[in-house]
Parts: sequence; structure tokens; C-alpha cells
Amino acid sequence: MIVRSSVIALTTALIIPPAVAVSAGPAWADAAAAQKCATTLPKDGRAIFQATLPQVQPGTDLREVVTASTRTLVQSGQIDRGTARDSAMAAAQCLRLAGP
Repeated sequence: MIVRSSVIALTTALIIPPAVAVSAGPAWADAAAAQKCATTLPKDGRAIFQATLPQVQPGTDLREVVTASTRTLVQSGQIDRGTARDSAMAAAQCLRLAGP
């Protein structure tokens, strides 16, 4: 029984860490690529990107936070209402690179 317990413990120790590393992979974001993408956005898109980026965390509903940020920026007069939707969609593409 002791041998079997040791084999199970050793097997678990060898198998679990690589599995954790693989499953954690998608959570690692490419912040540099997201920032590079943001430089190509029009002014309003960059404003949405900058306002939303701090809110992007694992498990975040990106559509929800982009919509909320965009609405706030429109209501405060910081971005144009007529281009807000297109700007938000462009910003979301860059934010996807930064998020999980």
C-alpha cells in the first residue's frame, strides 16, 4: 500500500503541474499586442480602449464592460455618439488581445 500511495503521489505531482500550466495558458494576455492594436484605433476608439482596459480581467464579460465604458464616455461628451458603436467594436477587437 505504501508503494501504491507513493506512485499515486508521484504521478499526481508530475501530471498536475503541466495540466495547470496548460489550462492557465489562455488567461495570459498579450498586453503588448493589445497596446499596438490600440495605436491603430481612431481617437474615440482609443478613448474606449483606455477606459475599458483596466476592467478587463479573467471572467469579464467584455461586451458588458465595453458597452458601459462607451456609454459613460458618450454621456460625458468625451466621444461622438454617432461613431460610438463602430469605435467600441474596434476597441473590443484590441481588448480581446489583452483579455483572457
